[in-house]
Amino acid sequence: MKSVSAKFKSSRCGYVAHLAQCLLALALVWPIQASAVEFFRYKDKTGTLVLSHTIPAERVKYGYDIVDENSTLIRRVDPQLSDEAYRQKVAREEATAECEAAVHRVNNLYQTLEDIHYAEEKQLASIDTSVANARANLNHVRNQRKELEAQAAQRDIEGKAIPNALLDNIARARSQEKNLGDEIQARLAEKLEQRMQYRYDRQVFELRDCKSGLPDRGLAANGS
Repeated sequence: MKSVSAKFKSSRCGYVAHLAQCLLALALVWPIQASAVEFFRYKDKTGTLVLSHTIPAERVKYGYDIVDENSTLIRRVDPQLSDEAYRQKVAREEATAECEAAVHRVNNLYQTLEDIHYAEEKQLASIDTSVANARANLNHVRNQRKELEAQAAQRDIEGKAIPNALLDNIARARSQEKNLGDEIQARLAEKLEQRMQYRYDRQVFELRDCKSGLPDRGLAANGS
């Protein structure tokens, strides 16, 4: 009985050892079979297409392909750009990004052209109200200043000294006049700027894509 058991164990151990050797051999062979062989495909200085495991350093800047043994493209490396071509590429990318951002902004703000028209009317009406209030205040301050100057002139005619408080009030009124005049001019400039912005937004809203770039703001300013 012991002899049979020992024989069985010996046979089993031999089978296991043989199986381990097979698995080890398969593990050594499998990565080589599974890995793809890669080649450089490029054109030499005569324009001839070359397939090689290496690529000369002087040909790298002209671009190349990495392919497998069946010439199937794995990756393409574009030619290196000159400084001027690179600047142009960056400029195009920046212009496209700016256009896409503008389109995104306008489409987020408005659903239709009528929405832009409504927003413009509301904004311009608010500016007109501010200008009207500033002009009313300007007229009030101007009248006050004229009255104060009349008082000062009368005292001067009468040979009386003009109080410093009166002179200060006149100076303060003149300063207020200037500030209100500047405010009115700023609001009118803002109104013009807003008109141009809404006209520009309408043009951006009507863009189908950014292939042609953004509308010219100068043309928008001229109402084109």
